[in-house]
Formats: sequence, structure tokens, C-alpha cells
Amino acid sequence: MDEATVDRIEYLVGSGKAVVSADDETIAAMVQEAVKSGRTASFYVSREQSARIRDAHWTPELIEASNLEPVSSEEKASIEAELGISDIGRFRFGSFSCESGHRFGALAFLRQGIREHGADSVRSIFEMKNSVLLRVNPHFVVHCPECDQRMDGGITYEGDTYGGCSYPDPPVCR
Repeated sequence: MDEATVDRIEYLVGSGKAVVSADDETIAAMVQEAVKSGRTASFYVSREQSARIRDAHWTPELIEASNLEPVSSEEKASIEAELGISDIGRFRFGSFSCESGHRFGALAFLRQGIREHGADSVRSIFEMKNSVLLRVNPHFVVHCPECDQRMDGGITYEGDTYGGCSYPDPPVCR
């Protein structure tokens, strides 16, 4: 390990984060345990580790229960035109509606992400080449983009470089 890598690890740990290095099976077990426990965590994993976790987690039954569907070409075009994110890859999102019937889909989700974290941060997630950000049980406060109504429940999304699921009550993700 070179000095620059150690310096980056030292910086992360010094800012209150943990850095874990383990074999693929151990990493997958850590992610699965976080999902099952309901604890919130973010994991930056290799694409290979992500594929292993994805294959174990996303059963056909869970995909159906989560309403997880590929983002349409029309919505992808809107994401590119409005947000400047040119390639979201194979991103899937579990769309839902507020009580007034307004749809909250991938475009609204990414808009909110840009408001909270900035455009560069959101774009950088989709531009990662070697890693995948897995958000386990993230906590989002979502408001309808049309009527500003607070929308309770979980958000489920999954893609080449970014994936996550929230636990609504009752849980959708298992």
C-alpha cells in the first residue's frame, strides 16, 4: 500500500469514518447484516462485490414487492436534459405517489439529491468506474415535487454504481 493510500485512509478515519478491507464473502455478509438489522450504513464496494450482493438480495419477489422497475427512456432523457446526468446506466427505481396522486420517480429523487448534496456529488456517483455506493436503510425525508406534501415510506433504488433500500413500515426490503 502506498503512502498516498494510507494518507487517504488516515483522513477518513480521522473524520470519524471506518475503512474495512476484507474478502468478498465477508463484505457481502456485512452488507446483508446491515440490511437485516435495519441499521443505516453506506458501503463503497467493488463492482464484483456489488454484483454478488445484488444477486443475493434482489429476488424476483422482492423486486415485485418493491415496485422496482427500470427507469424509462423518457425519464432518462429528462434526467439528462434537466440535471445534466448523461448516463445513469441500468438504474431501477421503485416509484410511488403522494396522497394527491403525484408520482415520485427517479427524476424527482435525483432532483432532491442535487438539492441536498449538489450536482457534482450526484453526478460523481454515476461516473464511478471501479466502485458502487450501496446505501443500506438510508433515511430520506421526501416531499412531493408538485404539492410539497411529505411522503412517508421507503425508497428503493438500484443501479450500476448506486443502490439502496429503505425500510418503510412494514418493511419492503428483506
